[in-house]
Amino acid sequence: MSTEPLTQAERSRLEGLADTLIPPAPGHLSASEAGIAGALLEQALAYAPGLVTVLHKVIAAVGDAPPRPALFTLKAADPATYDTFCETIAAIYFLSPDVRAAVGFPGREPKPARVDVADLEDLLMPVLEAGFAPRAI
Repeated sequence: MSTEPLTQAERSRLEGLADTLIPPAPGHLSASEAGIAGALLEQALAYAPGLVTVLHKVIAAVGDAPPRPALFTLKAADPATYDTFCETIAAIYFLSPDVRAAVGFPGREPKPARVDVADLEDLLMPVLEAGFAPRAI
């Protein structure tokens, strides 16, 4: 499969397929409204360049058929590719800060580890009591 960037026609096709999976709803963006075929796609491909191969494969497999029946056909013919495509679309969609804000999910944020020194002492005490003994090789 191709690792070339998606063409504008392929991006338009991707938007149609993605909107079938994630249509607009009151208070929520559709996949295309979130920008799934634009900056979000570029961000996802920066994280995982191999995704472009899956997208090329799906777009080629569904051809010019209407999105809904095309996805049903893909699901029946190649369930693994269909599942991978759905997961990929969802992952790209949730890269949008607006989408995450709408569902109340800030995304993964770094949090400092909170380790109490007493906990460490409790964990290490059996090791310290056993003493040091090199292992025989």
